[in-house]
Amino acid sequence: MITASRLRKIFNRGAATELTAIAGIDLAVAAGEFVAVIGGNGAGKSTLLNLLAGAYACDEGTIAIDGADVTRTPEHARAAWVARIFQDPMLGTAAALTVEENLTLALMRAQGRGLKPALTTARRTRFREALSGLRLGLEERLGVVVSTLSGGQRQALALAMATLTPPKLLLLDEHTAALDPRTSELVMEATVGIVAKAKLTTLMVTHNMEHALRYASRIVMMDAGRIVADLGSTEKAGLGVSDLIERFRIRDDRIVLRQAGGA
Repeated sequence: MITASRLRKIFNRGAATELTAIAGIDLAVAAGEFVAVIGGNGAGKSTLLNLLAGAYACDEGTIAIDGADVTRTPEHARAAWVARIFQDPMLGTAAALTVEENLTLALMRAQGRGLKPALTTARRTRFREALSGLRLGLEERLGVVVSTLSGGQRQALALAMATLTPPKLLLLDEHTAALDPRTSELVMEATVGIVAKAKLTTLMVTHNMEHALRYASRIVMMDAGRIVADLGSTEKAGLGVSDLIERFRIRDDRIVLRQAGGA
C-alpha cells in the first residue's frame, strides 16, 4: 500500500514566479494496483512522481510505503523500495557499461554491496531469463556496451533493471513516449507482463490515452496540482479515447490518439 496524504509542493515560494505544483493531494494505491496518471501540461503528474521517489521533498503532507513513513527519506535511501523509469531512454542506464554490468548494478542497488563475485554464471542465467521476455534480443547481448543499443533496447534494459528485484513501487514517467510506435508497444506489453507477473504496485504517467484505458486498472486525472477524477475498472469500462478526452476536457498536444489508424 502506498499512501500520500495532504501532499503540497510549491516552487519559487514568495517570488513572482511562485507555482503550486501539487495542491494538497490525497492518494492511496493498493498493493498490486496499476494506476495510470493522466492530465494536461503542468497538471503536476511528474512532480507527483518526483515526490513519491524522493527526488523532491514535499512542503507539506506525508508519504508512506507499506505503513512506513518515508516522507523525509531521501531518494537514494528509497532506491531499495522505489524504482523509476524515465521518458529519456538515456537516463536509466550506464552507457559505458555492458548490459550485464548494468543489470549487476541494479542487483547491487536493491540487495546491497559486499565483497563477492559480481558476474556469476547464476546471475548471467537470471539476466537472460529477465531479458528474454522483452522480445528485443537482449538476452544474447549481455556483453554489449549499452551505448551501442537503440533507444528502445535501452528502455527495455531500464525496465529489466528496475524490476529485476521487484520494488515496492514502480514509477513509469512516460516511459514509452520517446520510442517509435512498434517499439513502444513492445515495451508496453513487456511492462504489463512484468507488472502482472510480479504483482507490482505501479504508477504510470502517460499521454497515451489508449494505454491508460487498455492496461491500467485505475485512471487518475490531474489538473493544476489536484486530482480531479479517479476512475476504477468499472467506471472506465466502455470508455474510448475520445470519451476520456472529452469527459475531462484534456488539452495537451502531446496526447497520443491511437484510434483506427490515427497518429
